[in-house]
Amino acid sequence: MAVARGTILAFGLFAASFALHIVGGATGQGWLFAIAVGLIYLSATGFPAIAMMLGGFRNLETQPARLTGAIGAVGGYVFTTGALWATNGRAFAWWEFPLATVLVLVSSVVFLAIWRIATLPRQVPGTSGTAP
Repeated sequence: MAVARGTILAFGLFAASFALHIVGGATGQGWLFAIAVGLIYLSATGFPAIAMMLGGFRNLETQPARLTGAIGAVGGYVFTTGALWATNGRAFAWWEFPLATVLVLVSSVVFLAIWRIATLPRQVPGTSGTAP
């Protein structure tokens, strides 16, 4: 269930960003379009990590977490390649495919590192830091 939840919510975030870019372009609001394109790239390149985070996985070494990451990697690669294709004037170039791989890998590692640091237990001042 967590695999589906994480993947569906991550896709929802990407789809909302995509819809926002259409609204920004259709209404001629360049600032909204630019923000939406940034959100598209963040949600596409970080898709595996976002899916794992929204799936609620604390331990990324479990089979469901790895499955979510694998499914997310495929989705993130496809969405990132599509974003690079659109940025390149809706034309494919050889560099889009390896760049999509690198962007998804690097963004996901960074997102997961930030998430892991943000969710670390905090030591209360005046304690030894060891559990009772």
